[in-house]
Amino acid sequence: MARNTWMLILVAGAMVLAGCTQRPSGIKAYVNGRLAAEHGHTAQAIAELSKAIARNPQMALAYQARADLYRKSHHLNKAADDYQHVTQLDPYNFHSFFELGRIYQQLQKFEQSISAYQHALQLQPSNTHVAMNLAVAYAQAGHPFRGILYGKRAVDGGRKDFAALANLGAIYAQAAAKDAAYRAKAINYLKQSLELQPHQPRVYLNLAEVYLKAGEFTDAGRVLRTSMKLAPSALASERLGYCYYKLHNLHSAKRAYLEALTLKPNYFPALNGLGVVSMTQSIEHPDSMHAGRLSAQAIKYWKASLKANPNQPLIQKLVKRFSQHSSSQ
Repeated sequence: MARNTWMLILVAGAMVLAGCTQRPSGIKAYVNGRLAAEHGHTAQAIAELSKAIARNPQMALAYQARADLYRKSHHLNKAADDYQHVTQLDPYNFHSFFELGRIYQQLQKFEQSISAYQHALQLQPSNTHVAMNLAVAYAQAGHPFRGILYGKRAVDGGRKDFAALANLGAIYAQAAAKDAAYRAKAINYLKQSLELQPHQPRVYLNLAEVYLKAGEFTDAGRVLRTSMKLAPSALASERLGYCYYKLHNLHSAKRAYLEALTLKPNYFPALNGLGVVSMTQSIEHPDSMHAGRLSAQAIKYWKASLKANPNQPLIQKLVKRFSQHSSSQ
């Protein structure tokens, strides 16, 4: 009699366990959403995943799948909200922390990006991609010295590709603007990157900026001419004009500034440069028959620059000062 009772208890137990394996609420909608996503039907996939979330707000997988779709379709704020839900439901979800960091970086919410990357790095301490992204986020947030720590960690951990070296070089360059002791490292990493991949106009510009800040105008000019050959830009041409000006080659400086305006009309830094060159020529040759014309030309360039960008107090002062000087003559 006792044996029969024990058998009944086991059967009852089996029935309870079978009840636990019933399909959780929202799983059908989740599966439909994933299938729709695989076939490229993004709107339908999002709708199905939203149904799954409505039926089961604790389903981290549905939030993550929807977040991935939002990210791919460039709905970054919606993606960030969903990834944030995942990290709350599953604090060990590396993918969502990493993607959350990337999205906040794109949205220029750098402190939040740093926090997300820090969590991702705690979950995967040897992940060099996270370390480098974290390094860049620190630099973007204005903390290049912290960025160097993680950039070095990534490179020393194996990330020696041209992009990683370029990023680390750029972070060192940002640090060098505050402390010249970092300048040599910036140049070294930027050059290493260019050795691996020579066609990087942006890296040449970063390297030129390091030389410019150090007053090495000949080296800066050489690098900028290479950048212009690879990919002509108003920025590179304007910076080249500044190099020529500092080397007191006013004719070449004016030509470079004019080329910048050809590439980008009303580019106010180039207009400012033309104004400075013209005024310098006027001041250096006050007795020349062209002095008055050059002075007036300088003021004209500066006024055009202010029209393109009114928020330039220094240029406003120059216009006022030299306009008064011209009228008093």
